Amino acid sequence: MVDMKKFKQNAPAIPILVWFGILVGIPLIFVVILSFLSRDELGNIVVRFTLDNYKRIFDPIYIKVFINSLFLATLTSFITMIIGYPVAYFTANLEKKKKALAILLIMLPFWISSLLRTYGWIILLGNTGLVNNLLIGFNIIDKPLSMMYKFSTILTGTAYMLIPFMIIAIYNSVDKLDRSLLEASYDLGAGKWKTFFKITLPLTIPGIAGGFTLVFIPSLGLFFISDLLGGGKNIFLGNLINSLITKGRNKPLAAAFSVGMIIMVLIVLFIYSRLVKRNTGGADENSII
Repeated sequence: MVDMKKFKQNAPAIPILVWFGILVGIPLIFVVILSFLSRDELGNIVVRFTLDNYKRIFDPIYIKVFINSLFLATLTSFITMIIGYPVAYFTANLEKKKKALAILLIMLPFWISSLLRTYGWIILLGNTGLVNNLLIGFNIIDKPLSMMYKFSTILTGTAYMLIPFMIIAIYNSVDKLDRSLLEASYDLGAGKWKTFFKITLPLTIPGIAGGFTLVFIPSLGLFFISDLLGGGKNIFLGNLINSLITKGRNKPLAAAFSVGMIIMVLIVLFIYSRLVKRNTGGADENSII
């Protein structure tokens, strides 16, 4: 028998769940099914069950692509965290009007196409770009520096593109801190640094983990950044999937790699949920003594 009280309480969520199922659930099921299908010599999909697509994932060449993607995503997350935490911390401690202005400036890049922002890095770092022209103009260098088509350039572009996610996630965590805990820390004789490491940092770990997740997941699939700034010299999962669909005409194999990416994302989400659960209790007064 249906509990009408619970049904009425959960009724507003039904349209959201239906919409979520249509936009996420059905495409996901389609990708999973496609990953088990085959293709003919012309690249047409053949309804024939096979595990070859998943076996090919473990090819040493493709394993290297997975490792490169994990390395890029992890390094991007750490760099954005190191830069984003101080920005988020000082933003959260600003006056109300200055805080609103700072948040506006942080969110401003989202109003511009990510593709245009990537081209901006090409204008800055190219052989005839602004940086090289300035250095040559001031007689600091004799010939243009080669700054494009390197892993470091891809890392810079990816970190720049995703750092607002890290800042906002940490900002929300810092802004919601119970200030009475900080005051109690000062009353017990702890200085600013000890209070930060014993109270502020542990209580903002969920925000750090959330920012890490928000940066890590999209950095796995931003293939256009590595295409434009890397010149195709560095292959990551996003590039590989895009190439298999557009050039290789191998949608089943691309779907298998997509499933592999989804599994990686689920692992990251699981770690995030565990970190948040572990740090729900926060810090207590005894931790600063």
